[in-house]
Amino acid sequence: MKVKVLLLTGIIVITAAAFILFSGNDNSATDETEAQEVKELVAEYSAGNISDASASITSHELIVTDNDKNQFTYNLPEDEFFVSIAPYETQTHP
Repeated sequence: MKVKVLLLTGIIVITAAAFILFSGNDNSATDETEAQEVKELVAEYSAGNISDASASITSHELIVTDNDKNQFTYNLPEDEFFVSIAPYETQTHP
């Protein structure tokens, strides 16, 4: 009886360890995908391709407000930055 309990406990521990080990790798891929999606959003807003909402950017996040005044915040990648240049002579960017 004790052998069966020890065997079952060992299987549970190994399964839990494998789950934790392999799920850590998925987070890295997910983080890269999310970073790419945020960069694409920044590019779309910067180019003026998205007109149904307004967006602002800080050093750490992209903040989007839709027409219903709902606000969404996206974290920017930690190892990258965004530079905004307004190429107008007599006015600022819209």
